[in-house]
Amino acid sequence: MVAFVDIMRALPPLVVIIIFFFAFPLIGLAMSAFTATWLSLSLVLAAYAEECIWGGILSLPRGQAEAARSTGLTWWQTMLYVILPQAFRIAVPPLTNRVIAISKNVALGSVVALSEVLNNAHSATSNAGNPTPLTMAAAAYLVIFIPVILAARRLEARWQWKI
Repeated sequence: MVAFVDIMRALPPLVVIIIFFFAFPLIGLAMSAFTATWLSLSLVLAAYAEECIWGGILSLPRGQAEAARSTGLTWWQTMLYVILPQAFRIAVPPLTNRVIAISKNVALGSVVALSEVLNNAHSATSNAGNPTPLTMAAAAYLVIFIPVILAARRLEARWQWKI
């Protein structure tokens, strides 16, 4: 698990996409441009998500787990009912940032001939000679990501520490 996280965080997403699309067919695992892009970005996001949640867990005082265990909870119950809910509160902001950053990397799929919004807008801008298609693509990104940001803020407010 540690090796997976370290490797996926160290490699640029573009390199992972290229490996899946061009190298995997050499070992008999051919995949479409969409599959290679989706799988690459999902694995990179999974590595970053693990680090965000792990950071949330490590930020909690050790006494939280000790107190839960002293009440008779098993290790799994302690993690499920005490540690993870608190860790998720801490992990939501950085995880939201990573989700948005990785989602924008879909544009990297154009390297393996994935037809996506930004690549199409760039081509249309070049053909038409005006920036309207790129402006519309930017508006599409706003339509997609503003609700994600608002949902994350609502979640943060709902999970806010109440003293």
